[in-house]
Amino acid sequence: MSSPTEIELKLEAETLAPLADLALLAALPAERALLVSTYYDTPEGLLRARGYTLRIREQEGRLIQTVKAEGAAVAGLYVRPEWECPLKAPVPRLDAEAGPLRPLLDDAAQGALAPRFVSRVSRRSGLVTHQGATIEVALDEGESVAGPRRAPLCEVELELKAGAPDALFDLARRLNAAVPVRLGVRTKAERGYALGDPLPASHKAEPVRIGGDAREAFAAVAAACIRHFRLNETLLMAGGGAPALHQARVALRRLRSAFSLFKPLFADDATALRLKEDLKAMAAALGTVRNLDVLIARLGPTPPPALTTARQAALEAALRQLASPEARATLLDLAQWLALGAWRTAPANPERAGQDAARFAAAVLERRRKRLKKQGAHLAALDDEARHQVRIEGKKLRYAAEFFGGLFGGKKARRRLKAFLAAIEALQEELGELNDLATAPTVYADLGLPLPAEAPDRAAILARAEAAYDDLIDVKRFWRT
Repeated sequence: MSSPTEIELKLEAETLAPLADLALLAALPAERALLVSTYYDTPEGLLRARGYTLRIREQEGRLIQTVKAEGAAVAGLYVRPEWECPLKAPVPRLDAEAGPLRPLLDDAAQGALAPRFVSRVSRRSGLVTHQGATIEVALDEGESVAGPRRAPLCEVELELKAGAPDALFDLARRLNAAVPVRLGVRTKAERGYALGDPLPASHKAEPVRIGGDAREAFAAVAAACIRHFRLNETLLMAGGGAPALHQARVALRRLRSAFSLFKPLFADDATALRLKEDLKAMAAALGTVRNLDVLIARLGPTPPPALTTARQAALEAALRQLASPEARATLLDLAQWLALGAWRTAPANPERAGQDAARFAAAVLERRRKRLKKQGAHLAALDDEARHQVRIEGKKLRYAAEFFGGLFGGKKARRRLKAFLAAIEALQEELGELNDLATAPTVYADLGLPLPAEAPDRAAILARAEAAYDDLIDVKRFWRT
């Protein structure tokens, strides 16, 4: 039985064929092994809910049970405890030597453990020495199966055995030059569980679990944003519609806001500034399509052909950008900087970096609320650009509340958080309407379309926006409980 800490970088690809003769992987054996992994859980999914997976893998006549605990993950880089033990029969072993599951499951739950899905993988694997590090490389092709549902699987796993984690990312870039790869944000277990869930049109942002100091908080927030983006990017690249595109754009917007909210940790770090600009370019391409989607929705079921043509051209441009080597490299660079960058070891503001996450969050929320309160005063008298800046500040405050809300426990804090989010969403909706009215003439002119004869009542929207602003300022601050 073993219980090492696994440090693994997971990459997804459409094909691994170009890697077969890559000199960098010449040390890998040519032979492939068939891995058949059966994942167990209770009918209610207790293990999944508690952050554990239990699998029994059959390989070359041997049975190995592996228990993995949910651990830290920074955009494809997984650091998590795991426990392995050999088995004589394909029956889960739950004694103390096999991991921490026994205390989590009562006798009834242990008796209810049953196969939930199977992963069948053809694997070529072995050890590679790269930049002084020893890395286990696994090239996996196969599928996940749950009853009649199947999903293809094609990924590369780089597991650090010895040496510096930077070597994992350098090797990933070398592989990316040979075949397009993207950061993997789902484990094989997640893929299997997904087969039992309804097919999503999009993935919304998941709650962020934050603990520790401000550095760990930023890492958790950024990882959640990247996961949010990658899940929707995958849907979008596979032909997903407007919901997936919208959520992919929201994910990038949230990530860029996180850079602003946590700026004291890295200040003028050149890498941070470059990454933020690269993310801005990716978001802008998606934003063009999203703006056209909003316009199409307003014009009803039969929009002008010029509009649908423009939308298709904008979508194709956005997909090309997401598929570009530059976009893939941006996410690899981001993942490496988040996991290993100098902002962790030599932060621009060590005192703030080591500050308790809740104290840091409260200060950020207070400062952002103060900025919004000042900029949004006399909202109806502001010009369009000033109101747009209020809208941006509102988005940052909303994302901060969503990121940090879980740090402030208790019924009163949760009740205040709910009211706070409802108030700021109401303000954002009205400010969004005003922004659309302000930009509509340019959008229609660029498309060669006349402005609609009937326009929304601007004065009424302004009045609602002012009322929403007043409501938000009056809402009690959940971080002050």
